[in-house]
Amino acid sequence: MQKREETHEENHYVVIGKILDTYGLGGGLKLQAYLDRKRWKGIRRVYLKRRGGPYVPFELESLKAHGKDQLIVKFAGFDSLEKVKGFKGAKVFLPRKELPSKKRGEYYYFELEGLEVITESGKPLGKVSGVVEQKPYDLLEIDGGKTYIPFVKELVKDVNIEGRKLVVSNILSEL
Repeated sequence: MQKREETHEENHYVVIGKILDTYGLGGGLKLQAYLDRKRWKGIRRVYLKRRGGPYVPFELESLKAHGKDQLIVKFAGFDSLEKVKGFKGAKVFLPRKELPSKKRGEYYYFELEGLEVITESGKPLGKVSGVVEQKPYDLLEIDGGKTYIPFVKELVKDVNIEGRKLVVSNILSEL
């Protein structure tokens, strides 16, 4: 499930990954990517933050895929294990305005949180409280887990981010 923003101050930043460990002796870092790996290609600067600390900018020197949903990153000016070992466990952020653009019909999961869920006939079903990532499709978590709706076009008929509504098939009116 995508991580939620933590405080009002952090509403301008979105968590896009977490540093898992160091990688090699030359300053590489193993990163768990929360943002799709192909979207990382245009990112040149990220921000690290530890609980209670400030956002600190870091320039990406290199980036390569590692395993299914991990990356190996290297920050400019950090060329040894000693310089990066303290980054383990830090969250990686981007300001919302710097998030990679999306194609039509694509959404960042944080954008879905808080949307009112209604059926095509207008029956309210609750609000999206999160998204659970799984195969073969992701699930929309409604009202803190009271209900889950598969995020598939057969059931989700319209997503209106600006209008703060998500319209689902009338077949779900029995929820």
